[in-house]
Amino acid sequence: MRLSCLVAALALCALTQACVNLPRDPEGTLARVEGGRLRVGLVEHPPWVVRTEGEPSGAEVELVRRFAAELRSRPEWHWGGEQRHMEALERFELDLVVGGVTDQTLWWKYVGLTGPYFEEAYAVGFPGAPTPPPKGLKGLEVAVREGDPLAYYLSKEGAVPTRVLSLQPPSGPAAAPTWELESLGLTPSGQTLHTEKHVMAVAPGENGFLRRLEEFLSRERPHVKGLLQKEAVR
Repeated sequence: MRLSCLVAALALCALTQACVNLPRDPEGTLARVEGGRLRVGLVEHPPWVVRTEGEPSGAEVELVRRFAAELRSRPEWHWGGEQRHMEALERFELDLVVGGVTDQTLWWKYVGLTGPYFEEAYAVGFPGAPTPPPKGLKGLEVAVREGDPLAYYLSKEGAVPTRVLSLQPPSGPAAAPTWELESLGLTPSGQTLHTEKHVMAVAPGENGFLRRLEEFLSRERPHVKGLLQKEAVR
């Protein structure tokens, strides 16, 4: 009997310790933000974050608004560069930073990152359905925005990048994210040029807030492509 009681007591202690070890916020971010204000650092990066004369727009801005509404909080926008915002995040002067941040950011050692919530694939799109689909891109002239690093990936595949200011209206093959190719009425080829995994950044160690944000992003994942396409046609 005494042995059974001892085992039960140890089990209770283990359960209590497990509850204590649930994700917590040393700086109390989640508790402070709920029903309060959410300090958001915005890095201009269309279509993720778009600067306007009035309220900001963009796919991630809309996601942040929805997240804030879920927490019954008021988003407080702060514009600036990525380095400035990440340093502020590291010092707990901001709660969240968005602006097309990927899991390859050099700040991963200093701030908290959500898991990837959207994988952006880049490809070449063709007017209509190419029949038969091209076997490769070698020698193919492909439109790409001026200054877009996709030109590098096109060159690696032997394509000839044609730099343009705008992909609209498309008159031939173009390189862009697959969600944008679909918006342009182009059919993405099956060959992926490059991929990027998008994340959001939070203050370091605020694991309770981070988990709440990741749960939200997991639910919103199916809607991200639609938000990007909506922003692209503005």
